[in-house]
Amino acid sequence: MTKSEFIDGLRTALTGELPDSEITSNIRFYEDYIKSKSSDTSEEAILAQLGDPRLIAKTIIETYQMSHGPLYSGSKHDKAYQDAQTADGSSYQEYRSNYDGNTSDYGKGFKFNISTSLKWYHKVILIVIAIVLIVLFFIIGGILLQLFFTVGLPLLVVYLGYRLIVNNYRR
Repeated sequence: MTKSEFIDGLRTALTGELPDSEITSNIRFYEDYIKSKSSDTSEEAILAQLGDPRLIAKTIIETYQMSHGPLYSGSKHDKAYQDAQTADGSSYQEYRSNYDGNTSDYGKGFKFNISTSLKWYHKVILIVIAIVLIVLFFIIGGILLQLFFTVGLPLLVVYLGYRLIVNNYRR
C-alpha cells in the first residue's frame, strides 16, 4: 500500500461519518506523521505499522462520537436511522423530536435501547451481576424459610395455643 492509497482509504472511510473539518484534521495528522517518520523508516514499513486505514477510521469515528454525541447527523447511517421505526411504531423523526425537548408526550413511556448504549463486555458484566443477584435472592430466601420453619412456625403455634387457651378461660 502506498501513502496515497492509505490516505484515500482513510478519507473514504471517514467521509460522511465526521464533519469535513475533522476529516481534514485527521488526514493532515496522518500525512504529517508519515512524512516525519519517513526520514528514519521506509514508507511501506510505516504504513504496515499503522495498519488498515478503515480500522483507524473506525477508531477516529468512535472517539468523535464519544465526545460529540452518539450520532453525527451527517453520517452515512443517519438516513437508515431516520427511515427505521422505533419499537412502538413511531418514526425516528418523531422519536428525535420528543427526545430533543418536545415534552408533549411526557409520561407516555420510557424508551431504553441497551443494545446500542453498551459494549458486549458491559452486557456480560450485567448478566453476571443479574445471575449473582438471583442466586443471592434464593440463598437468602432459603435461609429465611428455614428460620421460619425452625423458629417462627413453632413460636406461631405456641402463640396461637396460648390465645386459644386464654379465650376458652374467659368464656
